[in-house]
Order: sequence, then C-alpha cells, then structure tokens
Amino acid sequence: MEQIILLLIALVSLGGIVCILYRKIPSLLALPPAERSADSFQRIGNRKLLDAAASQMRDIARLTVRQISKTEGKATDWMGKLRKQAEERREEFQASYWEKLRRKSKKK
Repeated sequence: MEQIILLLIALVSLGGIVCILYRKIPSLLALPPAERSADSFQRIGNRKLLDAAASQMRDIARLTVRQISKTEGKATDWMGKLRKQAEERREEFQASYWEKLRRKSKKK
C-alpha cells in the first residue's frame, strides 16, 4: 500500500515537472541567444536567492528584536511585582516582630 502511494506521488511530481517544462520551453526559446546562456540565468538566480535570503534575515531580525523587547517588558513587570511582594513581606515581618517583642515584654 505504501509503495503504491509513493509511486503515485512520484508520478504526479514528474507530471508537474513535465507540465512546467512544456509551458516554459517556448518562452525560453523566444529569448535572444545572449540571454539564453546559463551564466545569465545563474546570475539572475543568485541575485534572487541572495535577495530572498537577505529579506528573510531582516524579517527574522525584526521578529527577534520584538520578542526580546516583549521579554524584557515582562521581566520588568515581574521584577516590579516581586519587589512589591518583598516590600509587603518586610513590612509585615517588621510589624509582627515588634508586636511579638511587646507581648513578651508585657508577659514578663
């Protein structure tokens, strides 16, 4: 069963390649001989590849900067909350500590 599925996928892929070539060969033959050389296609392909890679790197850098700033914002919020909690605990500790000392001194 798996072999049949793989064979179908291979045949459909091959058919797609043939279809694309069938549609593109006339336009390639219509080009002047100077533009038909492999060097010009390779240069164009390299430029497009470099342009696409640079564009993706820019997008990744933008996303990374956004993610870093979001993370920094959350970390700042969390640190602020932790500081408030620590301050509240300190105040509670100091108040209860002095009350305990007063009670002990009154009992004696």
